Amino acid sequence: MRVLLFLLLAADDLPEGAERETFVKMCSNCHAVARITKVKFSKRFWTTVVDDMVSKGAEGTEEETEAVISYLARHFGKPVNVNTSTAKQLQEGLSFAAADAEKIVKYREANGPLKSWEDFAKIPGLNPKVLDEQKKNVLF
Repeated sequence: MRVLLFLLLAADDLPEGAERETFVKMCSNCHAVARITKVKFSKRFWTTVVDDMVSKGAEGTEEETEAVISYLARHFGKPVNVNTSTAKQLQEGLSFAAADAEKIVKYREANGPLKSWEDFAKIPGLNPKVLDEQKKNVLF
């Protein structure tokens, strides 16, 4: 009973988001929510972790698995400085496509350092879904 109460309290402390309940459903049966949320990883790494957990018995549809990965990347992703990172670091850390990472570097080189989220969002041709997902992980 104490473990269940701990999980419920910890789940209440999780950031809001459409995927929160799916995350709790898929992950809290085997892991304390607090353990999962203390670490910061790239989306690529979270994908590996979630895929591994599914292979070991975590239950969820493909859609739910993607929702959990998105939730983890958005709220527990590893911060990346877009003004000092190479294209490869942007690609790996923020899960941008190689072409998008190059666009960021070229834009930054042509226009100077990005100062805010608004500056970052102005870069032409970036995928808005990926931008939104990584918003909390972008440093300037």
